Amino acid sequence: MSFRLFVYYCALCGGWAAFAGWVLAHAIAPAGGVGRVALFGLSLGMVLAFGLGLVDTLWNHAGQSAGAAAARALTALAVGAVGGACGGLAGQLLYDFTGWNAFFVLGWTLTGMLIGASVATYEVIAAGKDKGPAVKKLVKCLLGGTGGGAVGGVLALGLQTAFEKVFGGHNAAALWSPTSWGFVAVGLLIGLLVGLTQVILKEAWVKVEEGFRPGRELILTKAWTSIGRAEGSDIALFGDNGVEKTHAHIVQEGGRYYLQPAGEAGGVLVNDQPLRGRTALASGDLIRLGTRSALRFSEKQKR
Repeated sequence: MSFRLFVYYCALCGGWAAFAGWVLAHAIAPAGGVGRVALFGLSLGMVLAFGLGLVDTLWNHAGQSAGAAAARALTALAVGAVGGACGGLAGQLLYDFTGWNAFFVLGWTLTGMLIGASVATYEVIAAGKDKGPAVKKLVKCLLGGTGGGAVGGVLALGLQTAFEKVFGGHNAAALWSPTSWGFVAVGLLIGLLVGLTQVILKEAWVKVEEGFRPGRELILTKAWTSIGRAEGSDIALFGDNGVEKTHAHIVQEGGRYYLQPAGEAGGVLVNDQPLRGRTALASGDLIRLGTRSALRFSEKQKR
């Protein structure tokens, strides 16, 4: 529910998804050559991006319809697959040409960057005219993925070197342990840093104090964030009959956040005062809706 758990699940999902990608790669990749490396990268990128996209969807967009959630996860899968294949191919080609281990790490860095981008790609596409908040999330995920790929690449290279020294006379292709642990290390670090950058660099968020799934913390990443009990609500408050299908919106405009009632929906209080039209929000404001739902708005202090 908390941001700490969000980061934890991103890291956990990243590690396990990367291992699943490694298993898939061994099942479909040819015996050797550059094509094998590209398929390994594609498998990692596809499964890892899908996993992280799914965590992000379930955590931050739980109110979305099944179709929208599937579109979000599949978009992440497609971008991750392309990113993994391109990163693996570029890194291997440059390494074969120069023999420099730096390009091995560069391949993982590029893969991590595009996997990070995959998490927010759907939001940028679906954002409409005001893409600013979605682009900010994309940049954060890019930074996290790039950092995770770079650090994970260094760790994977170290594991490969260590195993080759222990089992002298065998190259990395003959040893499953270094590649499997390398995949897990890269996946875990990409997941960890993609989640961590979003939390550390967040600008505004809400916490569900009362109502459906209390304790949830949600980062505001859209120009218009809907609150209601409809399936497609950005902040879903199911089970409260006093909440309309779309009850209110949190609007980001001009660097400020506002609470705006949706249509004729009533029963909205800000710090126990009735909401009358669009009202600017301040960090710490308590928003009450319906009969038993309450949200706490928070915002980082601006310099």
